[in-house]
Amino acid sequence: MGVDVARFVAVFGMFCIHFGVPFTTGLPEVWAAQFFSGRSTALFTLLAGVSLALMTGRATPPSGSALRDARLRVAVRAVALLVLGLALAKATEATGFLLTVIIPFYGLYFLLAVPFLRLRARGLVVAAAVSAAVGPQLSFVLRGWIAADTPLAGLVSLVNGVDPGHLLADEGLFDLLLLGFYPAASYLPLVLAGLAVGRMDLTSRWLRLRLGAVGLVLSLVGYQVSFLLVPVGPPAPVEGTIPVGHPEWLLAANAHSGTTFELLGSGGIALIVLALCLELADRTGSALTPLAKAGSMALTLYAAHALALSWQIVSGGWPLSGVPEDLAHLASSGPSLPDDPNLPWFPRDGHEPTGLTAFVNTFMPEVFLIFTFAFTCAWRRFFRRGPLEALVSDIVRAVTDRRPKPTH
Repeated sequence: MGVDVARFVAVFGMFCIHFGVPFTTGLPEVWAAQFFSGRSTALFTLLAGVSLALMTGRATPPSGSALRDARLRVAVRAVALLVLGLALAKATEATGFLLTVIIPFYGLYFLLAVPFLRLRARGLVVAAAVSAAVGPQLSFVLRGWIAADTPLAGLVSLVNGVDPGHLLADEGLFDLLLLGFYPAASYLPLVLAGLAVGRMDLTSRWLRLRLGAVGLVLSLVGYQVSFLLVPVGPPAPVEGTIPVGHPEWLLAANAHSGTTFELLGSGGIALIVLALCLELADRTGSALTPLAKAGSMALTLYAAHALALSWQIVSGGWPLSGVPEDLAHLASSGPSLPDDPNLPWFPRDGHEPTGLTAFVNTFMPEVFLIFTFAFTCAWRRFFRRGPLEALVSDIVRAVTDRRPKPTH
């Protein structure tokens, strides 16, 4: 239940980033949005690793035939998430730069984690630490080679020319691994850290206390050391992967930058949130059940919020829910909108909706939060899993059940 509550915190943070913070205005809304920026992604990614551990033996890693079965199930789940994520990315391409669907990246995270399923918590901690220290720097170097006229650049162009993910939604193998907004080369350490946490006894209050303390230390080290090391000069980008040509920005800890320091800072916060959710779920009994039900349907809710954001943009009502002034001006530019394929599909006539559509858009943060609890509570009265969660599980079951059983 505590893990599901933490999942809800992660998706709620994404709601706040894309819709606005419900029932809040002014500085508190700004502070909440700044807190969730990047950290919701880190929590979402860490919990992916926890989920992998919970579905593959929990504290005891599988071995032998059980390990082979677990690897197959995870690999099939990864492919299902890749396909589902690409479909969602295509369905929500109207969002432009305002939303990068994380589900295909999730699928690749799961696939890359398959070789680590046999490790115990200590080995996974070491793997997470090494990949956090090496991954972002290696990603930066490889992206530099891709940007230059090197054989790797030619290979990327060749693969992109036939990669269905890249052709369909600009989220092919190299996009998911290195070039996209949540590249696996940078974010895999959080998955491995979550897998390590899931291999521990999450019912232990002593463990939760240690997780919280470790998270606090990691976040302080990540943010404070970055603050001391970032040189005086042009600031790093507000968000997004560090661009090639600026190695000094690898010392920054900006949201979504995927640097080692950002992974430490946001990953530490994610550990604190998980520890708090686990403890609160035990201490409050059924009080957090609505949050847990919503968190158990995080995949469905993520897809629903992405589709709702697309509708807001094409209906012209996205600026009504209190977006930053510069973006609101861009959304209302109408005929003067730049001809840029990365721009959201704002109405070319610059119109704003009226009536019920305007009301829903204006109060979208509150409307979507109310919808979240109403829908998830009603659905869970009749079904054990959310719609997309059940779809993915059914695909995994259908594929793995067809595998020939060993004879004795």
